[in-house]
Amino acid sequence: MRSEHLELALTASHRRNSRQTMLRAAGLAVAAIAATALPLAPAAAAEPTVVTTTGTFTAVPSPTEAGVDVFYGIRYAAAPEGALRWTPPQAPVPPPGIVVASTPGAACPQGAIGGFPLAEDCLFLNVYIPASARPNSRLPVYYWIHGGSLTSGTGVEYDPSVMVANSDIIVVTINYRLGALGWLAEPGLVATAADTYENVGDAGNYGLMDQQFGLSWVQANIAAFGGDPGKVTIGGESAGGLSVSSNLASTTTAPGLFRGAIIESGGYMLHSVPSQATYQASFGPGFDAALGCTAPADAACLRSQSVADILAAQSTAFGGNGISPDFGTKILPQGLQTAFSTGAFNHVPVLQGSNANEGRLFEPDEIPFAAPAAVVAAAGGPANYDLANPNSLCATPEGTGTPATCSYVQEINLFLGGLGLPAILNNPGFDGSLAAQYPLANFPDPYLANNAPSSDEGLAQIFTDLVFACNVLDSNTDLARWVPVYAYEFNDPLAPALGSVVEPPNDVFGFPTASEHAAELPYLFNFGAPFSIGEQRLAAEMKAYWANFVISGNPNVGGDRFFYAPWAPFNFIHAVQNLVPGPAVPQPFFTFPTEHFCSIWQPIIAAE
Repeated sequence: MRSEHLELALTASHRRNSRQTMLRAAGLAVAAIAATALPLAPAAAAEPTVVTTTGTFTAVPSPTEAGVDVFYGIRYAAAPEGALRWTPPQAPVPPPGIVVASTPGAACPQGAIGGFPLAEDCLFLNVYIPASARPNSRLPVYYWIHGGSLTSGTGVEYDPSVMVANSDIIVVTINYRLGALGWLAEPGLVATAADTYENVGDAGNYGLMDQQFGLSWVQANIAAFGGDPGKVTIGGESAGGLSVSSNLASTTTAPGLFRGAIIESGGYMLHSVPSQATYQASFGPGFDAALGCTAPADAACLRSQSVADILAAQSTAFGGNGISPDFGTKILPQGLQTAFSTGAFNHVPVLQGSNANEGRLFEPDEIPFAAPAAVVAAAGGPANYDLANPNSLCATPEGTGTPATCSYVQEINLFLGGLGLPAILNNPGFDGSLAAQYPLANFPDPYLANNAPSSDEGLAQIFTDLVFACNVLDSNTDLARWVPVYAYEFNDPLAPALGSVVEPPNDVFGFPTASEHAAELPYLFNFGAPFSIGEQRLAAEMKAYWANFVISGNPNVGGDRFFYAPWAPFNFIHAVQNLVPGPAVPQPFFTFPTEHFCSIWQPIIAAE
């Protein structure tokens, strides 16, 4: 499966999300917290003031949790615009005087993101500290890298105030360059001189450079906030998790910047991050053409373009897909699977997992609606409607011919073809065997009459296993040969929906969401999710596990205030912690590869 088809699926999800007035991570960020997007009242005199290498800042109280102070919108790098576009990040000029850090910095250029201004001048971070923190507190630090397909999102969407208050840690959330502005590898932009992050001839990975430049800022400044620069853990979800994996594999420029890593649903490109040569050959010429620039002397032309034109060219050249890191560079020497399997990565403890039904976020966008949303919802979701009604997906030729109906086996074939699975594998025999492994009878839909089976859910589980679960299993298996690994599966079958719902408690257009991609984020950050008592318990347990790992490199050891069940390491016995809502208790299980049919999918993903 080609990585660009996955990125297309991830970005397609964002189109659906905008229709539902929300942001999800796909990395994919969840709904933005409007309160944090707006300027806050000036801080009281009692709020701490901290002197940093990029300015002097006074905190404001957290708007959501007593006992937490926040420094919003601290600039950690100069504006990456003009001559600095598509170059490594540079130190900024500090603002004069004392700045009340009450307003988040602009989000990096992307499609509309509710409540946040957009600007190419976007390299800001936010620091959340316990109000009791002092310069000599030496608190552990969690450095959060947001998701969003590397094309959307902003750090301030994620409010970690509860974790900060309960576990006495510091959390830093950041912005980094997105889309083509952050990840384009183009022959005309290759480095002509070696620097901190590049060898001569390197291109791309500017967003990854930003992440590491921010980590260097933390190393230089976090002690003044009460943090310990020797106790930094990096973490992220989806594209943020991919970024964490990339930082793990960044053996030339990232050593010493962190001592632990948390990866949430970020293994999807383990086998498929492209080389620089492949990446720039695939997208460089099309990007040039979209902007009317001529290679090879096109750097000045590219840097002269407006942000709007850059985003338009990004859409044209990448088609919503393909934005990714590239390897074979100073900052990312090898592909992720090669680095992890050979031990050529930064050896730190890792906490990594995925969600039981990741694909439920993406699959409904893959099946075209054959009727208005209300009609589709009443029928139980797009695929259910399409199975019984003529639609363009099943047309010959697909998308343009006379609408037709599909069988489940035919839908599997079309679905996998859309993900890039080659026809030599995606044949009727293989598709029929998948229909037997994922029988419709196993996927009852509570929003259909008599819990009728849902092909939506069957296809979503196929997507989950192929794209996420078995890649994460491979990643954990490789990493566990070298470092402590703690694996999890988030599994709340009634996890609250993250966007507009048709029926309570958790469906989108009549399609149950459950433990879909990004569903775990409200259990860790404050998004105001309507949790049941059992889900409140799971949220407390997860915050405790995550904070403990930040504190000690072990989710079982720390200073949290909550009861939680022991978490067995993945090493040697391949235990996966089942994160389930109360009254059940999280506990290890050992059937993850079987439950996700990884014997089918691992040979396919290994060949990517």
